[in-house]
Amino acid sequence: MPRDIDIVIEKVRSKHPAIVVVQLKVAHPKADDAGLWFFRLPPDKKEIQVESSTGSAPFLIEGDADPIRGASVDQTAAEVVSFFGKEEANQPSQPTPPRRRG
Repeated sequence: MPRDIDIVIEKVRSKHPAIVVVQLKVAHPKADDAGLWFFRLPPDKKEIQVESSTGSAPFLIEGDADPIRGASVDQTAAEVVSFFGKEEANQPSQPTPPRRRG
């Protein structure tokens, strides 16, 4: 069964396919809390972080405003999607087909 954070990532990726998600790497996995995920949408430099020591809701969401409590998977995913704006602006570009000559 997937963790809540995995579902959040999946929901965010459905709106922003180019999203980059990195989980905090800790020096001492048994002692340090690795429950922090960073979301970034290239080429933009801004990022939002989602935190939960268990990977389950509720989450603490921190971006460029006051922290928000994501009580559910859906609320957390919606907050992350909203942070990056409309999905249409961030869809990967499709290659332009070659022009026909003649």
